[in-house]
Amino acid sequence: MLVKVYMSCCGGDKVLDTIHEAVRLSGIDAQVEAVKDFAEIARAGIISTPAIKINNRVVASGRVPKVQDLVTLLTKAAAQDA
Repeated sequence: MLVKVYMSCCGGDKVLDTIHEAVRLSGIDAQVEAVKDFAEIARAGIISTPAIKINNRVVASGRVPKVQDLVTLLTKAAAQDA
């Protein structure tokens, strides 16, 4: 599973920490990729950062979801992949 985190300069560490904690709690094998390049963020269609994509689907934009919400999103995405 691929989780992309699109972020600008502010708050990036918090969102990455939250994602890593959710991946750990879910027990799902996921690759987390941080995207900071503004051109790449724009190409991805992201309007507001931070934003999170799980398997190429935007699940959050402009906010950092709670860890438990991310665990739920990761679990649902894993079930769809199965």
